[in-house]
Amino acid sequence: MGELWIVLAVSCGLAFLSEKYTFAWNGRPSKVLNYGIVVLLIAYLSLFAGLRTGYNDTYTYRSGYKAMAAFPDILTEFSWRLGDNPGFILLNSLMKAAGFSAQSFVLFYSSLFVASAVTFLKRYSSNFTLSIFLFVCAHGYLFSLAAMKQCTSIAIGLAAIPYALNHKWIRFAAIVLLAATFHPYILLFLLIPILRFKPWSGGTWLLLALTVIAGLTLPNIVETIVNTAALLGDGYNAEEFIGEGVNVFRVLVASVPVLLTFLLKRRVSRSSAADNVFINLSFLYACIMFVGLFGTANYFGRLANYFSIFPAIVLPMILKRLSVRDRRFLTVSMVACYLMYFYYGNAINENFAQEFSRITVWNYLGL
Repeated sequence: MGELWIVLAVSCGLAFLSEKYTFAWNGRPSKVLNYGIVVLLIAYLSLFAGLRTGYNDTYTYRSGYKAMAAFPDILTEFSWRLGDNPGFILLNSLMKAAGFSAQSFVLFYSSLFVASAVTFLKRYSSNFTLSIFLFVCAHGYLFSLAAMKQCTSIAIGLAAIPYALNHKWIRFAAIVLLAATFHPYILLFLLIPILRFKPWSGGTWLLLALTVIAGLTLPNIVETIVNTAALLGDGYNAEEFIGEGVNVFRVLVASVPVLLTFLLKRRVSRSSAADNVFINLSFLYACIMFVGLFGTANYFGRLANYFSIFPAIVLPMILKRLSVRDRRFLTVSMVACYLMYFYYGNAINENFAQEFSRITVWNYLGL
């Protein structure tokens, strides 16, 4: 996984430069340099992901794109059911009509997700470098190498969050519904209006109680889940939701914000309304992962990943509220633990180096 260590180092280095050393020649901070380095970061992560030729579902996506009809021929057998991902199919057909190659198709969607995620973290994180570190280490970035439809849906859905924070609910809902045409799991973002309660208030305990009940009674409620999925056009059966569960280490990592906010309840009780939303979305991430212990990792793990970016905002926010000494100790401990998880996930649990393949920029440009 040598390439991944380089990606982690370069991305964190660029994020650090965008925070600390973007100064003009006269010694004053320069927004141009700051955001110029962010653009370099987006370009770097986009190229690494977008020039891949093999990893997880990449081959399936590329093959499907090559075989599909271009616009307007696609309209002869087009379906508007959410479960058939009409937005994704329509956009792909337009790209094919415009002459996009299969590699350009992959690069386009990688760039869209990376640009959305990185700018979202830049806007809301109190420690951009740490957030990028967590984004790369804790599966948020690598998810984009596996799930193109889902990550496009997330990229569009993140654009709806500012409207939710400003209580502009019609615009928020419209963007989420647009995102749902790429993958319907994003409809869970519509829970945001009811996730504005303070952390560890009654709302938190209710959420955790429902999570435990859902996990322990999952075999009994699978039929309801299947029927709900059917309404969205997804054809699942009950057996698909019961199988090998989510890796326990992923559940523990997802639960870190829950544990830290519990230990620091007094500090997080003074959070802003926006912070409350981000904390509760991090809780929802952990809750879905917990239920996934009793279900199928493929479905619940991917569903949880719709919220994997929020711990990258919440954890730096929690650290900022500690004393300098405590913050330093906890930051070092957190970085060490996440690095071990990064190594375990990509070298022990799965072998990233064997699965991943890519072309160079020069190959892509035909030079």
